[in-house]
Amino acid sequence: MITNGAQLIAHDDPLLRYRGAVSLQRGPCWTAPWRLPHEEAALYLPEGGTGRAAMPSGVRVTLRTDSPWLSCRYEADPAPRLNGPPERARLDVLRDGRRMATVDLETHGGDAEFRVPGLTGLNSRGGVAGRRYANGPPTVELWLPYYHRFRLRGLAVAAGATVAADMHADQPHWLHYGSSISQGRGAVSPSRTWPALVARRAGWDLTSLALGAACYLQPMTARLMRDLPADLLTVCVGINVHTLGTHNGDSLTAALIGFIRTVREGHPHTPFAVMSTIIAPEREELAGPSGLTVRESRERVRHAVRLLRDHGDQRLHYLHGPKVFGASCVPLLLEPEGLDRLHPSPAGHPIFAGRFLTLLRRMPCVPVTVSPECGPAHLVTQRRIGTKETKETRAPKKVKEARE
Repeated sequence: MITNGAQLIAHDDPLLRYRGAVSLQRGPCWTAPWRLPHEEAALYLPEGGTGRAAMPSGVRVTLRTDSPWLSCRYEADPAPRLNGPPERARLDVLRDGRRMATVDLETHGGDAEFRVPGLTGLNSRGGVAGRRYANGPPTVELWLPYYHRFRLRGLAVAAGATVAADMHADQPHWLHYGSSISQGRGAVSPSRTWPALVARRAGWDLTSLALGAACYLQPMTARLMRDLPADLLTVCVGINVHTLGTHNGDSLTAALIGFIRTVREGHPHTPFAVMSTIIAPEREELAGPSGLTVRESRERVRHAVRLLRDHGDQRLHYLHGPKVFGASCVPLLLEPEGLDRLHPSPAGHPIFAGRFLTLLRRMPCVPVTVSPECGPAHLVTQRRIGTKETKETRAPKKVKEARE
């Protein structure tokens, strides 16, 4: 459909790919990506908290287009109440792996819109500049917010622009499970959470099952991982077990063994890394509700992996959390001293990503290919539908430690 010099792309257009989504909830005029089967979300989280599964951490809406600009209509909800600094609702726009813009989203839950110019580096006023691409039009990715619920209403590109589906089916599938640390808490934007950075650098197709306050080895999640495609499996476990008291030492070992064995039913030979929790200064020697300290939880995770390896699972590997983000990284934690420090800060996520990927490369796993460096982000104009208000925002400057 073309209107006012624009070509409209519906939220449910088959040319759009929702990469990293497990299921898609369709409304009358929107699509909401979920990271669990949304119809059965209560079976995965019977005590509540299903909203975290509707926060599209790691989800990318992708298409191929030579349009010099793109606009997006959406709805986004406020973040939940959090301990420590609040989360800002942001969306990243990438072209062929290079970040072109970071957009601050409206979170009033109603209809809103933003526009990103300069996608081709050519004319951004509407018409297509006629550039030819040897390998077809560029791939454009919208990395959706990692801590806010999001519903896509539709996209628009220039009239006459080529629009095609993103068919990158050759990327290895990386399936990851973790807590809010993996969901992205504290990152500067969605494509710069530590799992997103790892996936982009390695050329992996990420599906993140990380759910804040909900990573305690639920059997339904193990069944889901068993049934989803995966060329690499990773689990980061420990901090929610400690804070919520879901397991004592003995039951943690048993639950992790059962969890891994269930996943192995669908992926008997897939490389599988299990990481214990990162540094947690206030909790290292603090007994949680079940009597388990964070330090003890790491030993239980290590023991479970060792037992499984002794019983023949030689493609299972243990990663020690503090080797990825340990005592030297305490200044890079999000929460200030005096609060419960658990999450990497914006400067900490790229450090986390680099060390995690280095350790993964030491185990037999999928080949690693380096993605393009990200260029400077463009100015983004955003307006709320039905008003004349506009707001111009610039993407935050890259953190010095970051290397995208």
